Amino acid sequence: MNPKPGSFAKRMYLPRALGSGIGFWAVAAALFTLPTTPAWVWALLVFQGFIWPHLAYLMARRVAVPYEVERRSLLVESALGGLWVAAMQFNLLPTTLLISMLCLNSIAVGGPSLLRLSMASLGTAVLAFTVVLKSGFAPETTPMQVYACIPMLAVYPLAVGGAAYHLGAKLAAHKRAFRTFSRMDMLTGLLNQSAWSSVLDDEYELAKQNTVRSAVALIDIDHFKSINDGYGHLTGDGVIKLFSEVLGEVISPSDTAGRIGGDEFGLILRGLEIEQIRATLTRLQYRLQQTFDERIELPAVSLSIGFAEFSTHDSSVEEWLRAADLALYEAKRQGRNQIAAAYT
Repeated sequence: MNPKPGSFAKRMYLPRALGSGIGFWAVAAALFTLPTTPAWVWALLVFQGFIWPHLAYLMARRVAVPYEVERRSLLVESALGGLWVAAMQFNLLPTTLLISMLCLNSIAVGGPSLLRLSMASLGTAVLAFTVVLKSGFAPETTPMQVYACIPMLAVYPLAVGGAAYHLGAKLAAHKRAFRTFSRMDMLTGLLNQSAWSSVLDDEYELAKQNTVRSAVALIDIDHFKSINDGYGHLTGDGVIKLFSEVLGEVISPSDTAGRIGGDEFGLILRGLEIEQIRATLTRLQYRLQQTFDERIELPAVSLSIGFAEFSTHDSSVEEWLRAADLALYEAKRQGRNQIAAAYT
């Protein structure tokens, strides 16, 4: 579930390119009205406006974990922001927009901790470049400077919002995938023990309220230890995987299967009479036998199955499950490859 290399850098690229490009005109409009601005300040402004976004992107995508590179890039941008504030002699509108943009970037990437570092970098740069440039204080904003700041007001928040939405959608998808992944048995693709038990808890509550007719079945692969000992664990894994595929083909979409032990499986069946439950489980045994007859490289296997319909006598989900477990024990006592029912 790891993101592709450079994907984080790519998400940062468009907002940075837009912000630097339109920020250039806002700062340039403020510098243009001042009596003198050193050539090196103009050169740095051109560099940040039109070269820096591409350079930052290339640096970030060349590393396996671009996040730290992006943090450093934002601190560099904050320091350059301090230069522009001092060079503009604290022109009110572009200064406010510039600081707001830097705060937005820092919070989006690194939260409050990065915001504090960025503001410290900006403040230090403001003090240093105020001394270097001998900057005065000219907060007035002319109409031309207002017009130059409009694109920053209109376009940049949309770019950052779009990037944040895209990132949020990606994170939500990863979260859903992780939730599914954490509930899954890796070998079979069925629910793992914890997830299946959680479904069984919900099923018990519904059955207790007479909302659904339910049964729980416990299934053992007969003599599975002998298969592992005689053929090896890879073959044993192959048997379990193939059985889970057959199980998925036989049960209905409303049923829920899970692997609850090495060779033990749980099955929740819904809306079936006892004869229908037996027919489904018998079909599972028959279909499994057919499948393994076709797979001559795998040893033949059989199933012992015990099941219990929900009963009002079940005072807890554990008691319901215990009834199915006793039925499974009875199926094994009868010689295995049997189906036994509780409450009959």
